[in-house]
Amino acid sequence: MARPQTSPILPQLRNATTCPEQSAALQALKNEIVGHHQKKETWASLGVLEPVVKTLTSVRPAAKANTTNKDARPQPSERRTLPDEDKVRLQALQIITSFAKGGPPFLPPIHSSRALPAILACTSPNANAPQIVVAALKAVASIADAAALAPPSSPLDIPALADTIFTSPYHLESLCLILATTSSNHMQQTQVELAASLISRICREERHQQALVNSGVLDMLASRLASFAVSQGHVVPGAEAQAYSDGLYEAFPKEAPQGTQIGPVLGAIAAILGDSKYRAIRLINSPAILAVFPNIAFEIIGVSGSQVQNQTAMDHLLPAPFSAAPNPPQSRHTSSVNTPDRPESRTPSQTPGPRFVSPTALEASLENGSSEDIESPFIPWLILQARSLTGYGRLMAATIVTSLFKAGLGVKEGRENTLGMLIVPILIDLIAKNDKDDTESQSSFDETQHLILERAPATLARLITDSERLQKAAYDCGAVKTLTKLLRRAYRSVSIPEAAKYWSPQPDTDMEVEGPASATRLGEAGQDPLLSHRVRLRESTLKAIGAVASGKEDYRKALVDEDFIPYVMESLNEYPKRPKQIKDRLKDKPTPESEAQPSVSSAYGANPLSVIVAACHVIRMLSRSISILRTTLVDHSVAMPIFKFLKHPDVDVQVAATAAICNLVLEASPVRELLAENGVMKILCEHAHSENPALRLNALWALKHFVIAVSPDVKRSCLELLDPEWLVQVIHDDGQEATAYSTQAMQALADDDEEMDASPSEEQVRWMFAANGSLQKLDASRSTKLRQAEDKLASIRDSELDSSRKSRSDDIAIQEQGLELIRNLVGLGVGASAESPYDTTEMIDYLFRTIGQERLFDILASKLRARVLHPFSRRTPTPGQETRLIHPHAKIIIPVIYILVHIAASTLQHRQLVMRQTDLLRLVYQQISNRDKEVRVAVCHLIINLTGQDDEGEGQAWSVRATELKKLGFYNRMEHLKHNDKDLDVRERARTAVYQLERAIAF
Repeated sequence: MARPQTSPILPQLRNATTCPEQSAALQALKNEIVGHHQKKETWASLGVLEPVVKTLTSVRPAAKANTTNKDARPQPSERRTLPDEDKVRLQALQIITSFAKGGPPFLPPIHSSRALPAILACTSPNANAPQIVVAALKAVASIADAAALAPPSSPLDIPALADTIFTSPYHLESLCLILATTSSNHMQQTQVELAASLISRICREERHQQALVNSGVLDMLASRLASFAVSQGHVVPGAEAQAYSDGLYEAFPKEAPQGTQIGPVLGAIAAILGDSKYRAIRLINSPAILAVFPNIAFEIIGVSGSQVQNQTAMDHLLPAPFSAAPNPPQSRHTSSVNTPDRPESRTPSQTPGPRFVSPTALEASLENGSSEDIESPFIPWLILQARSLTGYGRLMAATIVTSLFKAGLGVKEGRENTLGMLIVPILIDLIAKNDKDDTESQSSFDETQHLILERAPATLARLITDSERLQKAAYDCGAVKTLTKLLRRAYRSVSIPEAAKYWSPQPDTDMEVEGPASATRLGEAGQDPLLSHRVRLRESTLKAIGAVASGKEDYRKALVDEDFIPYVMESLNEYPKRPKQIKDRLKDKPTPESEAQPSVSSAYGANPLSVIVAACHVIRMLSRSISILRTTLVDHSVAMPIFKFLKHPDVDVQVAATAAICNLVLEASPVRELLAENGVMKILCEHAHSENPALRLNALWALKHFVIAVSPDVKRSCLELLDPEWLVQVIHDDGQEATAYSTQAMQALADDDEEMDASPSEEQVRWMFAANGSLQKLDASRSTKLRQAEDKLASIRDSELDSSRKSRSDDIAIQEQGLELIRNLVGLGVGASAESPYDTTEMIDYLFRTIGQERLFDILASKLRARVLHPFSRRTPTPGQETRLIHPHAKIIIPVIYILVHIAASTLQHRQLVMRQTDLLRLVYQQISNRDKEVRVAVCHLIINLTGQDDEGEGQAWSVRATELKKLGFYNRMEHLKHNDKDLDVRERARTAVYQLERAIAF
């Protein structure tokens, strides 16, 4: 065949006027390029994509949308022959797909030829034949695959592709229509799988996730997911009757067609949910989910005749010890839990029969409706799916369960036990089974295996974070060895073959063809797929290791014993090399030239900022252990790599590095002096003034640790660098006072001003469901369940979506650390010399001079004073929004009282000064009955210091102080704590306080 430059294909394609002519030219072009990368490059450089796209857009589709009836979409049989017009379009789509499979170099010509809008126009099932829709979705999927590996200079990357699709109402409607189909036609089921897979692949940003919720895509996916429950026979008994009474029967789905895959649907839902509590609640209250999984309590009569209440039918499909009962009868691992694939550990898929259900309970449930404290059966059903599915589908079911659990849905006490026994072992088992020792290469690329390895550690990390029980479950299941082995895999070198060079009799100038450069020039080669996988694997694994390390000391020691720190150290490098042990690093000391000019290693790639952030988090968690900090971390010289990231241009890296520095500047840290010599205090003071609340918080936290047991000169320098007036503003901003309270208070405030002014975020929730292949909207006014769901969503919508609401929670944490900083500035510090109170006294006097004595005590009093919260004026009265008395949060109270404790521990004059603050002491007295143990301990410490005696000469003042404290009621309350407090530490401190009070009063 002729060379592309002399081939008649391009002129034929440009001059074709009839469908047969176009079809013949396209067929010839397809035969030329399929499976031949060099010819793809040559044809793309000749500008062939432009006439191909023109052919795609100029040919009129044979099937047109019926504007009067959306159900009347074209439904041709798979065997039916396509019209000539559609055959032309199909070939054009296949050609574009073939070019896209060539990888990132073909993205610029695809973008310049306007191929993507033309392809997306073919995805509407109302306007196109099923074969055309499938071909268009495959083309978009191929472009997405290439975009995932695109270099920064590429005009098409994943965010750009997602923007094009998820910001267009037309394309969103096309996705909804595809997902709404109930046909068993194989071609249409393929559309569903392709659309769901596309969503899971490119939906990463918050705005795109929210767009998919608002457009009804999440409801369509929920309908499909509920249809799988129907086909499995897992409809809750009584669900249909409950759906009738709740006005949800229209949304009750049909059975899922046979042979359809649940994995892509689960993956798309998991991608949309992300970390959002709002979207998790939106999913669990979707009409189809509510219809199939109503909150109906069931009773099961055991062999002993005992009854288990407040459980749903789905709980009885899980192993008995792992239901969501508040007090599970067993809590130890069993062999069936650790081997989830064993046949005897699986639960049969069958509808719970009448023998499981108490008829009285069923009747009462239908009459009274579901109780708010009954968990949705959807959660145990997802756990059941995670146990019965395999591979990717299993992982996605576990991911959705994790999203719902972290959103606070479900019975926490019992369900946490279930997740630890059933879901955590499944996640670790998935990692272990897919982390094979086989040699990977581009030719043996297993996409599903790589997806599982990349996402399972991230799901595990999110699930076990902030949960001691789940961290223990992960540790018991061998997470330490599994994750450290996976991190080693992520640092295997990758052999990237050189691009194949083909012989040509002509000079290598055929790429310099005439024509619009942007439309014909190929792009850069992009990332290697295997190396890109390894880089993503590093981030995910480091997150999981950090979550395990945040638990007990034993977990951190077990991690260090696996000798994985060299891999963490390489993760702190933007351009990593082969991880080396300490002895090897000492042998191969880098030269100044190599350090000054780092370069990308083709075998290890470049670490993105997300990997560096994850590595900083691991260092932060490990440095909680003083022994590890003094040995392993010092041996690997972690201090300076972390320190240099304090000045990184990216704020997220600064936040992570500042958080890691917190434990490195403690008094017990051997690298504290090294960091101080390099000016860490000045940098932290600068970060404390940052506009980023996370950076401000971490900087104050690190400074709080740094000023412990340093000289008064250093403390004064720190306060001067911060600026005393700024510090006062941080801890006593009038605009933030009302937020320095409990979570309940913040929620009350959010509720109070929710209706002040209409805003875009307050748009009405649209409840959608699929019916006969079309979108239907459900009227929430006819359903009590949906009205309740709307109220719940409204209560959290602004707190999650409104940045000003989010900042209020940050302000509370910043106030707490600001007060803690003052506490340590006036304190003596752990391990400091206590021979003389001079250092403390000097710092207290300096604080009084810079801030003002009376002003400081007024600030402290304001932090202890309860606030009266008046609701904002409303157009209509809302029940439950009366005036409230809001008490301060324990996290604010504790540093306030300890500031007084340190002042009272100074000199006689300072003790007398505290005693003169009668109103402040009355506020402290109110905290003796605080539920937080640390608050009660702090009050006891204050009384002990106020009744202390430095020398015999102050006996009279000593007695007067004790008498005044008794008049204020402290003696009686201390006596009560001494005998009745449930905490031993409080009782012992109260005993000392009572003893000193009695001695002083009797003087």
